[in-house]
Amino acid sequence: MEGLFVILVCQLVGEIVVRTLDLSMPAPALGIVLLLGYLWLADRRTGSEDGAAHTRVNGVADTLLKNLGVLFVPLGVGVMQNYRLIYEYAGTIVIAVVVSTIVTLMVTVGAFLLASKLSGAEGAGDGH
Repeated sequence: MEGLFVILVCQLVGEIVVRTLDLSMPAPALGIVLLLGYLWLADRRTGSEDGAAHTRVNGVADTLLKNLGVLFVPLGVGVMQNYRLIYEYAGTIVIAVVVSTIVTLMVTVGAFLLASKLSGAEGAGDGH
């Protein structure tokens, strides 16, 4: 129960901060960052990489992941209820998905090339 409490508190704090400060980011993303910070601090405090905090959170996370499919049921119902709207904007949706995929791939390649250059790994495999 303690692991679930930690996850839910991080989510709640994320929701409160995003709504209070009117941030343009998803509250769950902030909640995950807070959870990561909590686990990092717990590791530093205990001096271990796999401390009790990880163990408590891992059990809850594994259970949530095993039942992740159930969380998509509301999404499926929403899609079925709004099929006319989706059909009306299908072209725009397809364009948005294609463009965002291309941009994501370009940014990923750019980040990889930059990281390779900064780490000095550029040209390591081509004999230069």
